[in-house]
Amino acid sequence: MKKIDFHIHTISREQDAAFEFSQSKLDEYIKSADLDGIAIVNHNFFSKSQFVSIRNGVSIPVFPGIEVDLEKGQILVFSDGNDLDSFEARCNQLTEKYEEVGDAISFEDFEAILGDLNQYILIPHYDKKPSIRNWTLEKLRPFVTAGEVSSAKKFIYCHKNADSLVPVYFSDCRIKASLKSLPTRQTFIDCDEITFGAVKACLKDKSKVSLSKEDGNNLFQVFDNGQHISTGLNVIVGDRSSGKSHTLNAIKKSFPDAYHIKQFALVSRDDREDETKFNSYLNKEQGLFSQNFLSSLQHVIEDVFHVNLEEDEIRVDKYVSSLLDYAKETQRHDTFSKAKIFSDEPFLDQNQNGLKDLIASTKNLISNVEFKSVIDKNIDREGLKSLYVELMNIYAQREELRKKQIWVNELTRDIKSKLQLRSAAPRINDVDLYSVALNRKKIEKFEALAKQAQSPQTPLTRSKRAFTVVANVGPFMQARELSTTLKRKIAFSDAYKVYNKPYKYLQELKKIGDPINVDDFAKLFVKIDFRILNKDGYDASGGERSEFFLLDEIEGAEDHEMLLIDEPESSFDNNFLKDDVNATIKEISRKMPVVVVTHNNTVGASIKPDYLICTRKEIKNGEVVWKTYSGSPANKLLRAPDKTEISTWDVLMGNLEAGSEAYEERKQTYENLKN
Repeated sequence: MKKIDFHIHTISREQDAAFEFSQSKLDEYIKSADLDGIAIVNHNFFSKSQFVSIRNGVSIPVFPGIEVDLEKGQILVFSDGNDLDSFEARCNQLTEKYEEVGDAISFEDFEAILGDLNQYILIPHYDKKPSIRNWTLEKLRPFVTAGEVSSAKKFIYCHKNADSLVPVYFSDCRIKASLKSLPTRQTFIDCDEITFGAVKACLKDKSKVSLSKEDGNNLFQVFDNGQHISTGLNVIVGDRSSGKSHTLNAIKKSFPDAYHIKQFALVSRDDREDETKFNSYLNKEQGLFSQNFLSSLQHVIEDVFHVNLEEDEIRVDKYVSSLLDYAKETQRHDTFSKAKIFSDEPFLDQNQNGLKDLIASTKNLISNVEFKSVIDKNIDREGLKSLYVELMNIYAQREELRKKQIWVNELTRDIKSKLQLRSAAPRINDVDLYSVALNRKKIEKFEALAKQAQSPQTPLTRSKRAFTVVANVGPFMQARELSTTLKRKIAFSDAYKVYNKPYKYLQELKKIGDPINVDDFAKLFVKIDFRILNKDGYDASGGERSEFFLLDEIEGAEDHEMLLIDEPESSFDNNFLKDDVNATIKEISRKMPVVVVTHNNTVGASIKPDYLICTRKEIKNGEVVWKTYSGSPANKLLRAPDKTEISTWDVLMGNLEAGSEAYEERKQTYENLKN
């Protein structure tokens, strides 16, 4: 197995914070990390002179590369290094394309400048920001060897997912003298020697890449001293003040995106704080649920917001009256009023939204990358393209006709206005009867939907171990509940009098002096009561709320690269830890690395971790040294990065059982009680 880091920066560019390259720091990194091969990449730039200097100064293979901003993503490009003049010339052409930070070149320019892409190793940012867009990746697929990811969690996911690229995990490090902690992000490849061809072959085969040398993808490095942790569940144990929290904090520092649940963080200090925190949680959850549940009603409210049936009635009455007057006053008709255009109705505006939606949907089917194979399996692609073209032609024809009708309406309106000025006949008021009828139908639909949304129901019931989150929906029973919902001191008493008549209620809400945001109107039609229930179906108590928060925090860590938990037993009882917390932690550890600090056997032993880490504080030459010993809980010995070892039995007995004597005494006591 060979260890490589193919993402090392040595030149400060506009995208970087200013730094000065240090050859001695690079030498230190290569030696400390025991690297077998590296590649130099800088943003949209390659320096042959610096590369040659670096290559001549180290004893391992070094490959020339460049990190290119390509269509809003980034991609690493590596050459075999045999013709540096040609590679530098091509890179210079790329550099000229970037006039300012944020510029990106097209795939067509990228390919035209670099030439045959098969001659390179191409590694796009894959599950790492800024990632290559799907449409660009599709064009790159024939040439791409692997995809760079930003965490061990994403490496494991891509490694297991048959449809994902071969993952690689690199440092993306700026090598400078002030670099305090050396990088720990590297990838192992299964080859005998580091040559361009061997590396390229390995990076096309998932079975040839891993996170560790001897343990495959079960372990990955976290500290520059060689300390590893499991990609699954890790438990850190140790005496008081032995460095458990120090180790956890060091992991957090090395992995800023790790989610850290600190000791006592979820336990409130008083009832008021507990109530505030609980209500804050409910408001957040209710807000997310409300937005989804009320989206249809909100959409309809926005559609009818400016509809005014009273004004529509007035316009119709005026139209009918003017029409009757026109019919009665025949003696006043003249040449101008007898012209057909004088009483002609305008063309109705034909809305094309339905056709535009259909065109957009067809286009999505054609351009979708993620489900392309499924779409092609069920729908003929050429037929889709033909449909898209025909729909566009129909749209163009209708749009042309619509614009002609608009032009005719404007011309007709102008002519009628001039005729009416010259005529003594009564004027017929204009009214769009279609719009009036449509407005009435909209209000009917709106009132029906509002009534339906207000009907008592429980649209959400979500279990979280021993707890159940429920959302009860129904009508508001008092005007003051409306103020509570918006958290604003607004008098809703007049509006609430017509609450059971949605259209009139909406008009009253619009009259309120303190304007209400349009986005909030749906919230004032439907009351949503969000509750957290315990296993007996009652509202969770103060202590139970803290338990719920812990479970929720653990599950909420899924969007992060790692989960760190500091001594959960300090705040919760053993039954809850064993029955709920352990199960939740085990479940999430199947998706991401989890590190738990504990001195409790309910967590430390019963949880059955994949990896055990013991911390020790030692004094060497008068200075405090924090040491870590680690290994599988099934191993007899735990080993430190410096190869020293300690007994796993001694660690478990001393840190989780308060010593072997106490363990034997408790064991005997339990046996006596049992018998």
